[in-house]
Amino acid sequence: MITKQNLHMHSTFDDGADSCLDMLLACRQAGIVSAGVSLHSPMRFETDWTAKRDGVDAFLRQMEALKSDLSGTLQVFTGIEWDVLSPKEILDSFDYVIGSVHFLPVSDVPPSVDNVPEETENLIGMYFGGDADAAAERYFAELFHVAEEKRVQICGHFDLLTKFNERFSFFNPESERYIKAGQRALTAILDAGKVIEVNTGAISRGWRTNPYPDRRWLLEIARRHGRVMLSSDAHACANVVTAFEETEALLRSCGFKEIVQYMGNGEFERVPL
Repeated sequence: MITKQNLHMHSTFDDGADSCLDMLLACRQAGIVSAGVSLHSPMRFETDWTAKRDGVDAFLRQMEALKSDLSGTLQVFTGIEWDVLSPKEILDSFDYVIGSVHFLPVSDVPPSVDNVPEETENLIGMYFGGDADAAAERYFAELFHVAEEKRVQICGHFDLLTKFNERFSFFNPESERYIKAGQRALTAILDAGKVIEVNTGAISRGWRTNPYPDRRWLLEIARRHGRVMLSSDAHACANVVTAFEETEALLRSCGFKEIVQYMGNGEFERVPL
């Protein structure tokens, strides 16, 4: 396994099953030398899986303590997975920011694109009149906020809306409208200099057999010489390096010669693949 860093993990501070310490120790046990726990940003509306506003400071304090406690055995970073519908004022408190789209702002309580298949089906039917391409266009349009936010270094799970697609085929990734919408978003993200996360989270959850982004987008990112990094989006210790070796092989087959690793202070270094 070439990858020695994992920055996308969640803990009991949001919807993770294990503590920050346990997630970091699991990474160290798996051969990772640099890791970060990323807090799901608090939302402006009620959810049962994102962090609460009054939990942010406690998370930051615990991560600072863990940086000291694990010094010399694991380099620790404190991260946030910022949803584009979340407040921005807390972003400066974190070492790195992953920018993601989990919801579409089509109602007072926005529907999620990746919660359960039934919600995805309802989203397309209720808010887009059954037009899945229209839903995809709206999703990819929201990713422009990831490109525009200067404090975001990493674009999280680019095509998250297809989480359930291998079983249910909600979207047609070969549709001309789908492809054009995705290309516009990808261009904005790459032009903004963001690193694209290659995320194995849906593999560990049993919904996908391949990571986000899918092969179509990986080939395009490689062609455009975009930067990628590998993350597990783990919500439990058992999944901190799920499918990393297989995903490294996929990246090589798509033409990637390297991945990047975060060094802190907004800087990344290249790692031969």
